[in-house]
Amino acid sequence: MKFWWLVNSARLAAERAAVEAIARDEHWFALSRWLFHEGRFSAEGDLVAHGKSYPVRLVYPDQFPEVPAWVEPREEAKWSTHQYGKGTLCLQLRPDNWDAGATGANVLRSAHDLLVLEDPLGEGDRRAPSDHRVGELQTYDRGAHPVLIGAGCAARLHAGTAVEVKALRWMVIDDVWPILVHDADDRASPRRPPGADLSTWRFEIPVFVSRAEMPAEITDRAGLARLGGFDGDQAAALVASEAGLAIFAGKAAVGAVHLTSEGALHRRRVFVLHDDGGARSARPAEAAAKSVAVVGAGSIGSKLAETLVRSGVNRLTLVDGDVMLPGNLERHALDWRDVGFRKVGGLKRRLLSIAPGAEVETIDANLNWQRSAKTHAWQIEEIAKCDLVVDATGDPATALFLAAVAEANKRAFVSVQVFEGGLGGLVAACIPERDSPFVEGRASYLAWCAAQNAAPPEPGPRSYEMLTEDGTPVSADDAAVAATAAHAARVVLDILDGAPPPREAAWLLLGYRKAWLFEGHGHNIRLDVGARRERAQPADDPEATAFATALFKEWLDADKTVG
Repeated sequence: MKFWWLVNSARLAAERAAVEAIARDEHWFALSRWLFHEGRFSAEGDLVAHGKSYPVRLVYPDQFPEVPAWVEPREEAKWSTHQYGKGTLCLQLRPDNWDAGATGANVLRSAHDLLVLEDPLGEGDRRAPSDHRVGELQTYDRGAHPVLIGAGCAARLHAGTAVEVKALRWMVIDDVWPILVHDADDRASPRRPPGADLSTWRFEIPVFVSRAEMPAEITDRAGLARLGGFDGDQAAALVASEAGLAIFAGKAAVGAVHLTSEGALHRRRVFVLHDDGGARSARPAEAAAKSVAVVGAGSIGSKLAETLVRSGVNRLTLVDGDVMLPGNLERHALDWRDVGFRKVGGLKRRLLSIAPGAEVETIDANLNWQRSAKTHAWQIEEIAKCDLVVDATGDPATALFLAAVAEANKRAFVSVQVFEGGLGGLVAACIPERDSPFVEGRASYLAWCAAQNAAPPEPGPRSYEMLTEDGTPVSADDAAVAATAAHAARVVLDILDGAPPPREAAWLLLGYRKAWLFEGHGHNIRLDVGARRERAQPADDPEATAFATALFKEWLDADKTVG
């Protein structure tokens, strides 16, 4: 612990002299004593404004002068709207603009200026202008129990055009219990509000919308129904509601009254939110509509899929047959809530909790499992439908197989892996009709490694682990996984946006520490594995094509007849 007064006696002497000079030379401050209050060096006295005395305490924190001193009432008292509860005054000198050259005497003078302006013990009809730059939503007190409404929904409530207004209430979350109000327009977006979910204590409650102004006084539910212009069945439902929300959307600001199961009525503070959903994803509509298959929902795949959804990609197919186990928690996007479940199922739930309107399909099988060829075929067909295929399995055989599927269907392909031991990672992209097929690119990569006299890092006995020269195992930690997944997501998003990495940098080696071919963290290698070459195509066989086409038409006609 730093005690500034002990290590900086010169500053201590200057502070004491400055405060005592005010007490000696000015009429507005009378110093009573110096003391340690709750272990902090302090001065007590009285500030005088408009003939009224305000007993105050100037407190120097232990980290002074890097941290500002403050002024507070010696006893609990509410003097100003520029005050935290009945304690510290919010002054012109405060944490967001403090200069270590300022003094406690400056803070005292600021407190006196505030009391002179507002005269709280006198007329008290003036308020000092606010200089707060933090949104009020970010600073509401515990117990505020906010009602949150998007700006668009609020405008539609005022205009009387809001349709199917609903309210979600979160129960017992940080003693806040927020309520989110939304309408049909809000729910049209992939980033629409979620539905009720018992597992997260999120419940839907009835909403009663009035075009009247918020009542100044509320006595009981019957009176609330009358003042809101509710009648008939709606008034009866409001009176009988065990947990509902009455919204008043007159010409003034939207008001809200929470109806609780005990029959009580509580005014709720309404916060109107900016409709900025999607503004941070920067995805054009065409890119957002494209689909991505992520094969491998482990540590890399889970983080990559989450980044894609947060970045505006709304259509994903997740492929993985593995179960989420406690040992996966160190590097995975999922947590204990998903242990024991298939990874793709837990990941789908997580993605839909971010973007409830996203289209997330799952295939809970590993592609190299022994299973029905028919099942395998339709699973591969689902992957081939996607606009881009991502291999996040870390398995070379699976990567080569998926690359062949993508090549045959003219789909963009990205393979990503973390090097064993977390020393780096690899993100390899293959753009159809531009880059060498992945199998050739991988051969070029291995040849390049051989030319450097540095074979790709050898794995240890466990996944993402390698052995040092003395046999010590080194594992890839979450930072290595997350960094690699983020780079891969950047490449995927650029391809979807129509701005893929240049051909000469389609293979990207990412260095996280000095090892192998990397000189240290941040040493990345852009690798050119060659351009696509023209290949002779087999000659067409019109007879075979006609044969198959005739059979297809026969099936199509029969299917139409049955239908």
